[in-house]
Amino acid sequence: MQDRADFGEPIDVTPLFRPERAALLDVLRGLTEEQWLRSTACPGWSVHDISLHLLGDDLRRLSRGRDLHGASDLGLVNTLDELVPLLDAQNESWVRGARILSPQLTIELLEWVAEPTESYLSGLPPYRRGFSVSWAAPDPAPNWMDVAREYTERWVHQQQIRDTVGKPGLTERRFLAPVIDTFLRALPMALPSEGYGPGTEVQVRVGGAVDRVWAARLDGGRWVFVPAAERPDASVLIDPDALWRRAVRMMDREQARTRAQLKGDQRLAAAVLEIRSAIVAE
Repeated sequence: MQDRADFGEPIDVTPLFRPERAALLDVLRGLTEEQWLRSTACPGWSVHDISLHLLGDDLRRLSRGRDLHGASDLGLVNTLDELVPLLDAQNESWVRGARILSPQLTIELLEWVAEPTESYLSGLPPYRRGFSVSWAAPDPAPNWMDVAREYTERWVHQQQIRDTVGKPGLTERRFLAPVIDTFLRALPMALPSEGYGPGTEVQVRVGGAVDRVWAARLDGGRWVFVPAAERPDASVLIDPDALWRRAVRMMDREQARTRAQLKGDQRLAAAVLEIRSAIVAE
């Protein structure tokens, strides 16, 4: 049995940071004053607030990671549910204070901080263990996984802004597929092992523009990623929009079930829809 979590094959999102930020800035530059103030899917936050949150994420990442400045007490918690209120309070404190920044200055700062943040994240040794990606495993994650998580954070918040102001999503395959791939690294955390024997397999097919299969097998009491099986014990077919929205709890399980086909062992198949790929409350 492995002594560390199985994060699967590496994902390289570094070429996407620049075009993703450029797409965000393009949207923000075209907003009216009323659109900046619209409420979003993030409770209590406007479009301006989400933009400030993204700015804070970049500044915090550079300060803590690149410059080794300051310590965080977030690593002292034991579960994802314990982490949610602590991180929410930290994010809310930043956004509340940063609201003095105008939308125009917010745009300028997001543009300015993009290059040093991209340079820092792209320069991290991809296989060295760094910060934990708590929703995938409690173990320190390889940097490539942490960087992929960072990309998904940016992408999801941009989608929330686009949803709010009526802009099409950034859903062409090159932007969307790495998000789905990263989110599905939470699959082993979602699947139950009690009551199942070694060799039990679960398969997830995400259709649409992604059109890819992921599979996990129970081995030595833990779920590990494997090539797709011909006859899995449970399988789920789901569209990418439903998968990512459910994974960040922007869709409830009943809605997700209407967008998915569950076959085989229903307990295992239903567990796929419990994937949580962000630090959000259930």
